Amino acid sequence: MEKCSFCVQRIREAENRATAEKRVLKPDEFTTACAASCPSRAIVFGDAADENWTVTQLAKDARAYHVFEELNTFTAVVYLKKVNHPTPATAVTA
Repeated sequence: MEKCSFCVQRIREAENRATAEKRVLKPDEFTTACAASCPSRAIVFGDAADENWTVTQLAKDARAYHVFEELNTFTAVVYLKKVNHPTPATAVTA
C-alpha cells in the first residue's frame, strides 16, 4: 500500500529517532496522519509481524476477517465486524 507523504515522514521520523537513540522502534511509537485524525480509531497501522503492536492484537480479534478470504486471497487489510448493541427501545426482554 502506498502511503501519503505525511505518513512516510512520521514513520521515518520515528525510525530515525530510534536509530539516533540506538534502540529498536517501540510498538505503537508512531501513528499515521489519517489514523491520528480519526476520532473513532477506525484505522490502525503498524508492524503486523510483531505481537506487541496494537494492529497485531486487532488482527487476532474474533471479529477480524479478510474480504476475499474464501478465494484464498489474503491482503494485509483486516476488517472487524461491526458490533450492534440493541437500544433500550428495541431490546427484547424475556
